[in-house]
Amino acid sequence: MKELTPSSVLDDIGVLRTRLAEDGYLFFRGLLPSEVVDDVRSQIAQILYDSNWLAPGSSADELIASERAVEEGSPGFFGAYTAIQSTEAFHQLAVRPELLDLTSRLLGEDAFAHPAHICRIAPPSPGANPTPIHQDYRFIQGCIDTLTTWLPLSEAPPQIGGLRVFSGSPRLGVLPVKASDGPGMSRAEADENDPEWRTTSYQPGDVLLFGSLTVHGAMPNRTRQLRVSADFRYQAVSAPMARDALGTGKPHYHPEVPDFPTLTRGWTSTASVEIPAGVEFVDRFDPRLDEVPTPNSRFF
Repeated sequence: MKELTPSSVLDDIGVLRTRLAEDGYLFFRGLLPSEVVDDVRSQIAQILYDSNWLAPGSSADELIASERAVEEGSPGFFGAYTAIQSTEAFHQLAVRPELLDLTSRLLGEDAFAHPAHICRIAPPSPGANPTPIHQDYRFIQGCIDTLTTWLPLSEAPPQIGGLRVFSGSPRLGVLPVKASDGPGMSRAEADENDPEWRTTSYQPGDVLLFGSLTVHGAMPNRTRQLRVSADFRYQAVSAPMARDALGTGKPHYHPEVPDFPTLTRGWTSTASVEIPAGVEFVDRFDPRLDEVPTPNSRFF
């Protein structure tokens, strides 16, 4: 599999937009301070240790999986995940100035982070299925130019199931989907053997950014460790946001995870999980439809 092409936030914004339009992604080494990411990972690792997801006698930061570690959404998942979702430092990571400045520059106007910040905890395969290849637009909807950032919170070489992206895939448009195992429960009908799939050995602080039509997915975790990562989504304040049937502006996996007034008790600020005033909301469509409405993009 090919290596991701690295970019720099110091590059001309026109160069970054062109690369995003052509490749569907931008990859930045060390965009975030590693000590900030390490602190978030340590807090999550302690939650996983206290929840018996980590091997007895091991150090929490080693993230060595125990037999109690379960696949996302399975019985036994939501206790630990609720504790992670109530961790203020995890949500503050989504609104770091490095990420808001980058996404605002790319969009050409002020951007904000969707409140549904996602933490992925991937146990070893075959006990857990990796996230199938997909395009975010069917799930996020609203604005076609919503940008996703994927952050490794621990070291993520290919063998631990780091993310892969299909370079150039936004030019394929919105692809049909079929049912699949793993998070999201659907798979985009794209060629998994195409030579333009790319990945790398990720380090804490790295950021992979891609558009909502970019085909991407995780690889199997072939180690003894848990892979811990984060997904954050950004859009322009002036762009439409899709209403959520379970409550717009709610946490990831709500209602299995409590709402933010419960999660944020004791926080110093709730700004990281708030939607700016004036954002327009639009209705959602059925993501399983073969043909879905696709607005024009400023990138693709």
